Amino acid sequence: MIIFPKRDVIPIIVPQICFKDRYNNMNNYAEMNPSLFIEEDGTTTILVRCVNYKKFNNKQFTLYQSHSNSVYYLLKGNIRDGVKVDIENFEYRLIEPIFNLPNYPTYWFGLEDIRFINSNSILTIVPELNEKGSPSILKAELNENKITNFTHCKPNNIEKNWMPYTYNDVSRVIYSLSPLIIKSIEMDDMQEITVSDVIRDKLTGYHGSTNGMPFLQEPGEGWFLFLVHVNREKTYHRMLLFNVITNGIQLSDEFIFFKNPYIEFTCSLGKYHDRIFITIGVNDDKAYIIETCADDIKNVFPKP
Repeated sequence: MIIFPKRDVIPIIVPQICFKDRYNNMNNYAEMNPSLFIEEDGTTTILVRCVNYKKFNNKQFTLYQSHSNSVYYLLKGNIRDGVKVDIENFEYRLIEPIFNLPNYPTYWFGLEDIRFINSNSILTIVPELNEKGSPSILKAELNENKITNFTHCKPNNIEKNWMPYTYNDVSRVIYSLSPLIIKSIEMDDMQEITVSDVIRDKLTGYHGSTNGMPFLQEPGEGWFLFLVHVNREKTYHRMLLFNVITNGIQLSDEFIFFKNPYIEFTCSLGKYHDRIFITIGVNDDKAYIIETCADDIKNVFPKP
């Protein structure tokens, strides 16, 4: 099995949030599944999800309060050429979600697994805003440390892992991988993309992971890079290149990021000049940023 090469691994450690759990013991939220957006000038926004539960490699699950709850930290700082990323110098603030939609009974509270559309627009899962209390996708706006103006995206039944991308100022999502379907962010206008039998078989069981990032690839323009994953005895990944002009598809070999985790969940791809960054949650209780480069990414694709 390929272990993906890493130029740097940056741990994300946020201020601890403590609570009295259902056993009347002192406990704390655990960092997981970060997301990031990097602007052209290097201004970087990182959102870190924190949760009040624990998952285990034998699929057991411990919930420390009467319901699942997610809270987010906002980290704001800068990436500079030739300088190792040091998020200790970033500003840390708790996110305040301001719901403009009705709340419904659910077992899962808070925002989950944010993906950036752009620096101020996100996709997120908010079960308490779904009339059935189920995980579903909403679009929202990030302003300072507040997330506001939630809008339902259709379909809005049980929905996860949509992968947003923007080309020529139009934002869409890869909705599913098997079959491969794209759609608008808010409308249910699904379009199935025809893929080869080989690609279809390799994507069977895979789910979406990250936003799409423009990626130079021969031949021609229009290529966007995504990460996708499958959960077996542990999490395995592939890089997916999707050409938004021609609907062409290229798929990498399978790989892992680390040798020992049973969960690896990636939410974001970001780029600053020739530096590429991947956010990853490990075992639902650790959060990292991985720095890599285009050559390392190209090397996990089959050679022509």
